This record gives sequence, structure tokens and C-alpha cells, in this order.
Amino acid sequence: MKIIPGGNHRRKEMGGKQLQHWILAALVFSLLMTGGLIGCRKHNDVDQLGARDTETESINEDGLEQSQKELEESPAVDLIDEAMKKINELTAAMSLEEKAGQVIMPAFRQTAEGTLLHRLDEFTRDMLLEIQPAGVILFSENIDHDSQVKLLIEALQAKATVPLLVSVDEEGGRVSRLGAKGISVPRLPAAGVFGESGDVKMVYEAGLELGKAMKMLGFNMNMAPVADVNTNPLNPVIGDRSFGSDPVEVGRMAVSMANGLMDAGIIPVLKHFPGHGDTHQDTHQGAVSLPHDQERLVSIELIPFQRGIEAGLPVIMTAHLHVPAYDNAFPATLSPAVLTGLLRETLGFEGVIMTDALDMQAITDEWSTGEAVILALAAGADLLLMPPEPLVARDAIVTAVTNGELPQERLDAAVERVLLLKWEAGLIN
Repeated sequence: MKIIPGGNHRRKEMGGKQLQHWILAALVFSLLMTGGLIGCRKHNDVDQLGARDTETESINEDGLEQSQKELEESPAVDLIDEAMKKINELTAAMSLEEKAGQVIMPAFRQTAEGTLLHRLDEFTRDMLLEIQPAGVILFSENIDHDSQVKLLIEALQAKATVPLLVSVDEEGGRVSRLGAKGISVPRLPAAGVFGESGDVKMVYEAGLELGKAMKMLGFNMNMAPVADVNTNPLNPVIGDRSFGSDPVEVGRMAVSMANGLMDAGIIPVLKHFPGHGDTHQDTHQGAVSLPHDQERLVSIELIPFQRGIEAGLPVIMTAHLHVPAYDNAFPATLSPAVLTGLLRETLGFEGVIMTDALDMQAITDEWSTGEAVILALAAGADLLLMPPEPLVARDAIVTAVTNGELPQERLDAAVERVLLLKWEAGLIN
């Protein structure tokens, strides 16, 4: 597969015209799919369930220009204008501290006393009110039974000025925070099992049913699907979490799963860019390198992510991998060359870039919380997952913007993308 340059989709920061262009593109895509980005779409064949035919469904420059002319004469323009107005109003009304909170997604696994956090305790409530984060991620420590999960999520949302993204790792197989605890969600097999079947329709249906069950509990985001290509049988962290070793099939399966989740109202997160499938180490435990040259990466690792971008998937998660072919100094999560250069400018991705958990040793062994969040934002990340010290992270962002270390425009661009994601998901009216 050829990596297509960004063209009109290419941008380094999101200004007013660029944001309007992006919303228009998202709306055109939504209209073509007869529903919202996170809404109900009709699928007529297997190709639509998996990776779509780029000649008929990708929004290219000519197609976008034509759609713009049509929409300028339709009431749909009012929707774009209203979204722009709402997002601009929200961003302008936020203090610097509130903006910093809107790019952080912490985990609250335990209470101040060290017990499992099953109900919103005073300490966590105060942290939410202080930080006002973009969202939260729940883990097994937060999960006991169905009604408990629903009540916890409702309590979390009740403390949010801007509605929260509420996520969980529910890939299926060995990465199942909900199904493993007996919560009322479909217990999916590992992605590798789906990959062996070759049945993208079955993958779509699995994503749809899982998404419906997650939605009933109050979740609106799932940290799945995995787009890594499993080319290394000794890989300690991916293995059967991947749909397989064929990059094209992995792309089809991952997009199909994501489509099912989206049609149920759940935001999918495609991970782990630029590809964790051929590594010998685990980034949870330290630094990991992906030593391949660019030609190899383009022909294998990047293909599933390119398919996800072509399909309009809204969020991509980074990996804490050193990729010398693009950057000798920083892992992908902290690398401008990988996030802004490769993902944004070359591949043309305009959605939300989310970091993998910043409490993993590949990050914490080298950088403090404050250093890591500033480097990630400066590199092009929009949403910072699980900084070890969320309040320290918030304050570091505020200080960096105040002293000029991090441009205000970079923070605003990240906030706008997060708010647009929430608007597309129906969290912001």
C-alpha cells in the first residue's frame, strides 16, 4: 500500500479555517454514511464493514470540494457553524487551568485509603473538581458488578463541567477489564481468533454488540481495536491481541471492529502507532526499539493505521517505541517527527492523537511527569493518558504555556480536537 501524502488534510495546528475544514470533512463523511461519526450507519457489503474502497468512499480533494459546494446550499452548513461556535465559545471561556485539564485522562484505581475505588470517594471527587479532566479510564479495580459500574460512571460525570470521555480496555481475549469480571458484556475471543476466521462481518457484529453493552453501562470510549501486525512470535505484549500477520487483513479487521463500536455509540481507539507487533520487549517495563527502516514500516506496520485513517476513525493511540527510522532521540509518543511529521503530515490524520499510558516504564524511567506531558504535547499529542501525577501534569502544562515553553496555540489545538471529538460523540450538544 502506498502512503498517501496529506494534501489538503495536512496541517500542523488547527486554526479557525482548518477546524472548519475538518468539521466539514467529518460531516460529509457522516452524511455519506447516513449517520453521525459515532452513530448509526448502513453497511451493504463486507468491504464496507472492513476497510472501505478508497476509490469510492475516501474523501479526496476533488470530492471534498464538490461536497463543500453542495453543503453551502444546504441546511447542513448551519450545523457546522453551530459546532464551530460552540467549540470556540467553550475554548474561549476556559481558563488556562481548565484547558490543561481537557488534555488529561487519568485513572483513579484506588481511594485515598488504598482500597479499590468502586464508589466516588471524597479524594477522587476533589481531584476531578480540581483538574476537570477530558475523561477517565476505568480498570478492573473499579469494576465489581453492573449497577456499581453504572453508578460510578454517573457519579464521575456529575462532577464534570464538560462531559467526560469514559473509557476502558475491552479488547477481548486476555485484555478484558469488563468481561473478566462478569459484567454484562459479550466476552469476546482474542483478536487473533477473529483474524484466523477472516470474517469481517462477524468482527463488525462483535464490535456492535460489545459497544451496545458498554453504552448501557455508561461508557463512551473503548481502548480498542489493536492495529499492530503480529510478525514476531516472541513478542511478549501483543501476540494474539493482534488480528494477525497480514497487514492488509489486520487493517480490514481493525476497521470492521471499530465500525461496530461506532455504530453502537462507542468511540474506538486504534492502537499502538506506529506499530508494536514486531518488538522483543514490553514498554510497560522499559525502553523498546522498532529498528526497521522506513520502507519496511510503510509496507507492514503503517498499513493498518493508513486504513483506519482512510476510514475516518477518530482516535489513534501512540506507542512508547523508539523508531530510529524517524527519530533517534525520542520514543514515538514524545517525537514531533513521528506524531506531527509522520502521522499528521504524511498520513494525513486529523483526529485526536492519544498517548499510551504515561505511567509505563518506557516513559517514567527517563522523564518526570511534567517533562513527559510537555514533550508529548509539543510533539503533537492531544490527549495524555494516565500521567502518574495528574495534578502535577496539569500544573506543568500551565507553567509551560505561561513561560512560553509550550505555545498557547498548541494547547488550544489539542483542546479543540478533544472538544470536537466530544461533539461528534454527542457529548456536547
